[in-house]
Amino acid sequence: MQTEEMRRFEEIDAAFPDFHAEMIDGGVYLSTVVTSPHGNVIPAVASQLIGEWSVMTRVDTVHEGWHGKTLLRPDFSVAGPSYRGTRLKQFPADEVILVGEVVSESNPENDTDKKVKKYAQAGIPYYLIVNPIEGKCLLYSLPEGEHYRASLETDFGKPVPIGEPFDLALDTSALYTY
Repeated sequence: MQTEEMRRFEEIDAAFPDFHAEMIDGGVYLSTVVTSPHGNVIPAVASQLIGEWSVMTRVDTVHEGWHGKTLLRPDFSVAGPSYRGTRLKQFPADEVILVGEVVSESNPENDTDKKVKKYAQAGIPYYLIVNPIEGKCLLYSLPEGEHYRASLETDFGKPVPIGEPFDLALDTSALYTY
């Protein structure tokens, strides 16, 4: 059953197709065209994972525990290799292994606070926040309830180690601040 919040969100999303829209706890957030620096960070990180994993951009992430009041569109999502080539418009959060968000200048608290709770609540094992404003990456892991039990912060230029099933260190040397 579709919620009233989701119906309104879909109307707004359809009315503004050139905007990036998300809904968090019934509140709709619109972002204008992604800036070049923001847009350049996404492939710099995601390209390091695409060889072995399914890396998706512009995919709606949904979770039953959000009760139809939250729909997130991470900058990139990573799922198992069996999902390569998928054309799903909505992707179940319980199939996502890692989500990545590049902090927006217009509403950084969405990426650094609100979404942390939502991704943890959905049980997504890893949440990577790339923060070009501060020149840092923050990797959350071990979700429990609305929180992650572990986090690791690194400066741009230093590797970001990610555990199983990835067992790799992301190279952040190409990232820059804005």
